[in-house]
Amino acid sequence: MTVSARTARRETPAKQSDIGANVVASTAEVRTRKPDPRAAKTIENIINAAQAVMMNHGTPRITAQEVCDEAGVSRGTLYRYFPSMEAVLEAVLLRLRTETDIELHHAMAGCDTPAQQFAAFLKYSVSNNETRRGSQFLHVEPAFVLQYFESNFDHFIARVLTALESVFDAWEKEIGTQVDRSAIAEMMVRLALSETVVFPREGKPLALRLQGTIDTILSALKRG
Repeated sequence: MTVSARTARRETPAKQSDIGANVVASTAEVRTRKPDPRAAKTIENIINAAQAVMMNHGTPRITAQEVCDEAGVSRGTLYRYFPSMEAVLEAVLLRLRTETDIELHHAMAGCDTPAQQFAAFLKYSVSNNETRRGSQFLHVEPAFVLQYFESNFDHFIARVLTALESVFDAWEKEIGTQVDRSAIAEMMVRLALSETVVFPREGKPLALRLQGTIDTILSALKRG
């Protein structure tokens, strides 16, 4: 079955403690069931299969049968745990989103200073699975992925605001005034999304080029 119009639901930002549950849970509209390790394994297997098909697919839109063949399950089994192919795709993207939340946290965890944190954030932003796989998925399910970006836009901004909170604090202390944190976060998100749609040109990534400009501006403001 090929779904002609797929719809990504709007999601609220996930807490770190919810990551494991989200992958197997109802955020992707998985039907409510009693806890069962075998069911959880089957759900994970279907999500893995859907991701593999999306990454290796050569034409737009994937079918339920392709996912079933990859997972080694029947269509009845797939629809026992997922009410639709939209729910399967949403589960794939939700897992990717929550993995990115965790990976970004780990990427910045070992940084001692705000400058190091900002550098780590930019380095991760230009090379991560969400951007790479998002670009691949966009060629397979463009309408669904674009709607996913739109419906999760607030989550992406919240992710940046959380990651750069201490960086913003340091900037404001240095220059003696508040910065528009929401505007900066939105700019970062839009930059990442644009590079998912239009692959970056060769050379130093734009985010890393901006780092030098921002450092220069902050130094000038501090002197002033």
